[in-house]
Amino acid sequence: MRNTAVLLTTLSLGAALLGVPSTAHAETCPDPADQIIAGWYLNEEMRLRDTDPFAFSPGQANLAFSHTGYCFPLTLTVERPDGSDRHLTVIDTIADGAGIGYHQFGWDRFDYASGTGPWRVTKAARDGVTVDLTTPVDFRTTRASVVTLAATPGALPSGPRVTGAVLYWTYKGVLAPSPGRTVWIRKPDTGFYPFQRGALIATTTTDAAGRFAVTLPIRTNQQVVADVPGTTTLGFTFTDPVQTTVYQPTSITGRAAPTTATVIHRGTRMSTYGHLSVVYTTGKTGPFANQRVVVQTRPRSNPSAPYTTVASDVTKPTGYYYTNWYASVDVDVRVAFISPYQSIRSSYRWLRVVDVT
Repeated sequence: MRNTAVLLTTLSLGAALLGVPSTAHAETCPDPADQIIAGWYLNEEMRLRDTDPFAFSPGQANLAFSHTGYCFPLTLTVERPDGSDRHLTVIDTIADGAGIGYHQFGWDRFDYASGTGPWRVTKAARDGVTVDLTTPVDFRTTRASVVTLAATPGALPSGPRVTGAVLYWTYKGVLAPSPGRTVWIRKPDTGFYPFQRGALIATTTTDAAGRFAVTLPIRTNQQVVADVPGTTTLGFTFTDPVQTTVYQPTSITGRAAPTTATVIHRGTRMSTYGHLSVVYTTGKTGPFANQRVVVQTRPRSNPSAPYTTVASDVTKPTGYYYTNWYASVDVDVRVAFISPYQSIRSSYRWLRVVDVT
């Protein structure tokens, strides 16, 4: 995930004064109508998704402010809606660079244990002049959430299954389960402008231990993310993309018997035939045409030996195969489809014991 407010160029107050656009002739400074932006970060301006700027975790109890005017530096009054916990923060830094434009911002630092909840920006000040904002800015800080995501393959017609857990940072600075949280499983976000959230695939809810599990209604391999919306006390969070895998099962039938003889001797011609089927990506099962099926034998005298291919055939449009081979010793006989595809599974079927008299 990206770090909040990764700046291409930042200038402190002392280094930036000469580069600040002049406002004396056109701007009221400070301006009661100035629009203050709480929770500003550069990735928002670049149309990239970042972590919740209002969510506090140990070592991260800061919030950035910006504004739409040119009055610089600008001191803001931040307080609770009832006027308590009043303090000042200063917009005193400039971000400027190719592709990001010109921005003024500053950081406010809150007490981690007690700094969550509703807040309001009520005043702006510069050079000893303080004005009440025409539109005070209300915002709410929360406890940061953390989500994990893992995927296990699915075999059609069932889709893959994803599991994970949602935790949150308590005021004591430890992670605790977050029960009853909504979890959206989505396709990955576009990530770049124009930023768009990925399509929703499934919705689930965490249990008492903060865990979740859901089988996804998808039939092809694709990446997914877990997206957890915020609440009034807990921040939103999301995962990096996780790869899911969906396999198409196959099944094979078969029969092995002498082609014409009634007794099997050394050199007797044998026939093996049957059908190969596959579960299509639609979830339905049908013939698997144009696929090679092999007949394999293993000596009965050596059960630990590997099977050896003695014949093969390519399936017809109906999935039917037929091939011949010759008996020589007592063997176990099986047929197999050994898949050359990543998403289609192999299948094997033991057919019989052949006793050579």
